Amino acid sequence: MANRKARQSTIPVFQLYGEEQRWLTPDLVHCESIAARSRLHNWEIKPHRHYGLFQLLWLEQGVASLELDGQSGALAAGSVLLLPQQCIHGFRFSPDAEGQVITLAYSFFERLGDGLGQEFTAIPGPLICQPAAGAQQLLLSATLRALVQEYRGTARHRRVLLESLLASLLVWLIRHSGAFTARPVDESSRARKHLARFGELVEADFTGHHGLDYYAGKLGISAAHLNALCRQFASGSALDLIHARLTLEAKRQLVYTSMTIRGISDALGFSDPAYFTRFFKRQTQSPPKAFRLRARDLMQESQE
Repeated sequence: MANRKARQSTIPVFQLYGEEQRWLTPDLVHCESIAARSRLHNWEIKPHRHYGLFQLLWLEQGVASLELDGQSGALAAGSVLLLPQQCIHGFRFSPDAEGQVITLAYSFFERLGDGLGQEFTAIPGPLICQPAAGAQQLLLSATLRALVQEYRGTARHRRVLLESLLASLLVWLIRHSGAFTARPVDESSRARKHLARFGELVEADFTGHHGLDYYAGKLGISAAHLNALCRQFASGSALDLIHARLTLEAKRQLVYTSMTIRGISDALGFSDPAYFTRFFKRQTQSPPKAFRLRARDLMQESQE
């Protein structure tokens, strides 16, 4: 047990691989090619983990060796690997590997109805989906390509179509996924359950600006224990994670709505706009108005 705990503490927690900053994009999804990041690291992604993020890795072609929670394996071309938060994972890709890595903020699952979101948040370990050759593989490939194309674009109603494509993809994957491995119930998995529940509580009422005692009481642990779990498994304090969720929502409101700064401040539960502006600048190093203008400039540049 001591060796496992020591190993856990040495595994870095990243947002995207190699990046320690909080979730930077106002979208709840990030898409990039396998080559975009792995080529920078000689096609090897060393073991790491994420907090608050769920990843889908689609290997369109090439080969990949895997390390998932200390077990080795391989991923065949055409497969999709589902990686829940806190799963330790590393890869070595062949130089001809092609495919996509789709990263979802867990808060996205809250937007899904009919129990679909709950099914994904309850996934305890990595899953591999290997579609049958023919129609199944063509359908999966077409959906993923459409998703990536929409993500890269800026057409009208982009967010609606993006979320619809994601929901369709997730339904298909949950129907066709098989278990890769089972994890024993130990101190590490209990900690992950506490963190997962903490994330759910924050998502349910992050505009309430609750203190740590509130969340710790809901979890049945002390505030000090909650902070220790967050620092060990999420590389930040519990308050850091609460603030990161508030910041993400502020970015979304600034980019995707025409609400005034005062309106966003009120919607996010801040006592006054000046306090919200100071909070946002401290989290992003940019005032809200400047962030909004810069985001609009970037969107306009991408259309030219």
